[in-house]
Amino acid sequence: MTPAFPPFGIVVPIRNEAATLRETLPALVQSIGQLPARPVWVCNECSDDSAEVIREFAGQDAEILILPHAGKSTALQAGDDALERLFPRFYLDADVKLSPGALPALLHLLLSGQADLVAARRSHETSGVTALSAAMARTWDALPYAQEMGFLGAIGVSSAGRACWGRWPIVMGDDLFVTASIAPDRRQIVTHVTGTTRPPADFVGWVRMRARWRQGEAELRAMGLIAAKPPGQRRALLRQMVTPRLALGAWAFAAARLLAPLVHTTPASGWQPDRRTFR
Repeated sequence: MTPAFPPFGIVVPIRNEAATLRETLPALVQSIGQLPARPVWVCNECSDDSAEVIREFAGQDAEILILPHAGKSTALQAGDDALERLFPRFYLDADVKLSPGALPALLHLLLSGQADLVAARRSHETSGVTALSAAMARTWDALPYAQEMGFLGAIGVSSAGRACWGRWPIVMGDDLFVTASIAPDRRQIVTHVTGTTRPPADFVGWVRMRARWRQGEAELRAMGLIAAKPPGQRRALLRQMVTPRLALGAWAFAAARLLAPLVHTTPASGWQPDRRTFR
C-alpha cells in the first residue's frame, strides 16, 4: 500500500518536445499514480504540439503554462511562481523516464527531513545510439560523479532546500547550480530508483554536451559557487582507460572533454534541448 503523502509540486520545463513526451509521460503518470501531485508543465516558445501531447496523457485539465520566450531558467521560475509555497517540489526534465516507485522513495527522504535535495540514480538507455556513444555512457555511469553527485534531470527539493537561492538565475547548468547551492550533507541520491535518459547520439553530441557542461561550471564560478566534484574522478577514469573492455569508452570520454573548449555554445537564455526519444 502506498503511504499517505501531503500534496507536492512538480515542474516540467518543455520546449518542442512532443516526440520525447510521448515516450516519457506515461512513465511519469504511472509514477504519480494516486499521489497528491500538482504537475505544472511549462511550454516555453513551443512551436510543436507539446501541449496537446501533455493533455493526451495527463488529462485535458493538465496545468500548462505557455511562455512566449525560450529559456529553461525562466520556465523553472514560472513553475515555481505557479506552485507558490507548495513543497516538496520536483524539477523533471522532459526526457527523463522515472522508474516505478521513484516519487514515493524521493518524497520519503524530503518529508522525513533526511535530505533537502534528492535525485533518482541516473541511467542511460543506449539503443539507437552509436556503439561509441553507448560505451561513453557506460564510462560516465561508472564514474564517482554519476554515482555520488549526479543530481541531474529528476531532482526534488524541500522547502529548506529551495530557500538556498532566490529566483532562478539565467544559467546553462541549472542542475549544477542547485547542487552547488545545497550543502553536501543535505543531498542524497536514491540508488534503487532511476531516472533514465538517452545519451547523445554520437561522439560529436558528447563533445557538445561537455561544452555546455563547461559553460555551466564557468557560470557557477562567476557567481562565486563551486561545482561539486567527488574525489577520485580522474583516477577512476584512468583505471577505465587501462582496462581493455572499458578503454574505448574511457578514451573517447576523455577526448570529448579535451575537444569541448573548441565548441561554441548558445546563451542559456536561448535554451534548446537536444532530446532523443526512446524508440
